[in-house]
Amino acid sequence: MPKVILHQNLVNFVTTLLFLIAILYALDDLDAVLAKSATFPLTEIYRQATGSAGGALGLMIVIFLSIVVCHVAAYIVMGRTLWTLARNDVVPFSSFLGKIHPTKRNPFNATLACGIMSTLLSFILVANTTAFNAFVGSFVIFSTLSYLAAILPHLLSRRSNVEPGDFWMKGYLGYGVHAISCLYIMAFTVIFCFPFTMPVDAVSMNYVSLMVGGMSLFIAGWWLVKRDRYEGPKFIPRNHALLAKDAL
Repeated sequence: MPKVILHQNLVNFVTTLLFLIAILYALDDLDAVLAKSATFPLTEIYRQATGSAGGALGLMIVIFLSIVVCHVAAYIVMGRTLWTLARNDVVPFSSFLGKIHPTKRNPFNATLACGIMSTLLSFILVANTTAFNAFVGSFVIFSTLSYLAAILPHLLSRRSNVEPGDFWMKGYLGYGVHAISCLYIMAFTVIFCFPFTMPVDAVSMNYVSLMVGGMSLFIAGWWLVKRDRYEGPKFIPRNHALLAKDAL
């Protein structure tokens, strides 16, 4: 799995670099792209590259179709992730979200809940763009902090609670990589919460710090509620009979 993730990142880096080179080569009016009238800057870039609104529309349809396909995969992952947490009684309404549909044989309730929550969050864009940008920007911090929540306890416990695998870094090399990762995440989180411009007002304020602080307080309070009842996932060795049965 680590090699697959590494190869995926390499492929994404190469394709994204080529895409950026082509986009920047075709760009001839940066002010038009940055203007407030350009709701979606990529549309203006495509218009400049093709020289027509029809060409830009055709290229945007390609982007739209790829987003639709990605949404299907995203909802499948979100639904199964929420179902896994509900099965371990981590999230609210676990008894409802942790069920498998009897006929569809999938976590239908959890997937439907993810779709409803995503739709409700999208309504924020209609009401307030600043609040919507705070929600979108906070995802970067939350996903980064999730790595810190896994790496830092592993480092502080001297890596004694995880069984070494095929990609285990031995000795000081492993400790060094974990320590540098934690320091980088902490510094990145602080920098990402800085305001966009100075002086700061209600519009230019970076509300990601508010989102991170509020969610951290909520998670801490929920942990106090669930800490005596939560049982985390059990470790199953790779040669266990259960894994062999699932592989058949």
